[in-house]
Amino acid sequence: MKSLLFKGKLVGDDASKVCVLYDPKDGRVVHVHGVTVIPGGKPVSEAEVEQRAIAHAKALGRVVHGLKSLHVPISAVGHRGTLKVNAQGTGLVRPEPYPHPRELLAQHRKARRGE
Repeated sequence: MKSLLFKGKLVGDDASKVCVLYDPKDGRVVHVHGVTVIPGGKPVSEAEVEQRAIAHAKALGRVVHGLKSLHVPISAVGHRGTLKVNAQGTGLVRPEPYPHPRELLAQHRKARRGE
């Protein structure tokens, strides 16, 4: 994930709050919502970020009944791959990175040739 800058200065990880909505049965992440408050901005509580996450998920047509929330630093979601919450519901499982598109194409071609 790219670094956030405000007036030429790096915005710290502590300026951002991220709420992950997930299914506790399998750890599947349904929605991620984050808020970054720049210096001088109005602070936002974790409860408010969670309410916004639920509202946005509903607006996108997601079913939110039965989901749990997890608050994580923004750096925890700044990588490629599918996010998943660990079995304890305390953190994100680092995903396997997506293969490069060229690698996927090569695998597809091999499968078509029967290799």
